[in-house]
Amino acid sequence: MNPWGRGARDGVLTPRPMSDTIAENKVVKLQYVLTDAQGTEIDKSHPDHPLLYLHGAQNIVPGLERQLAGKAVGDVVKAVVPAAEGYGEKRGFKDVRLNRSQFPADAHLAPGMRFMSQGQNGQMFPLYVKKVQGPTVIVTPEHPLAGVELHFTCTILEIRDATEEELQHGHAHGPHGHGHGHGDEGDDEDDHGHAH
Repeated sequence: MNPWGRGARDGVLTPRPMSDTIAENKVVKLQYVLTDAQGTEIDKSHPDHPLLYLHGAQNIVPGLERQLAGKAVGDVVKAVVPAAEGYGEKRGFKDVRLNRSQFPADAHLAPGMRFMSQGQNGQMFPLYVKKVQGPTVIVTPEHPLAGVELHFTCTILEIRDATEEELQHGHAHGPHGHGHGHGDEGDDEDDHGHAH
């Protein structure tokens, strides 16, 4: 989309005001569809719950965030994000086999599910479920979309200045306060927008 405004005086084009475009410290609401290079749908936002993120705070993959900068409400952005600017290249980590008993008894474990684990040094890191085989859960530290070229189609719905609280927390809040992720809900973080 053209970053220049319409209706310029005397035929001179003027830039859009910065508040109208995506920039650092802006909260952006958008709908998206994510596919792989073959066009297979990987994920999409729900029509009633668009993705809400704080631009410049690494809430979404860097390649998408970079391509959204300067866009305005109503823009439809088709962004191709190479693996290195998405979830990274595959690094060949070995799978880890864990006992199902190491997870909460009521946890519904499914491929792609992310959970946090604590390393020997006390540092937290994500693990992703690859497969559940009876009492064994096979996990990997590698994101399920590592090595995948990401194809996003995004429609920009809203852009606003971030609140002080959002800037302090480093993420957008929903309209009802401290909700995270999509639109109005306080749901879990979406794993495809995030850098996560």
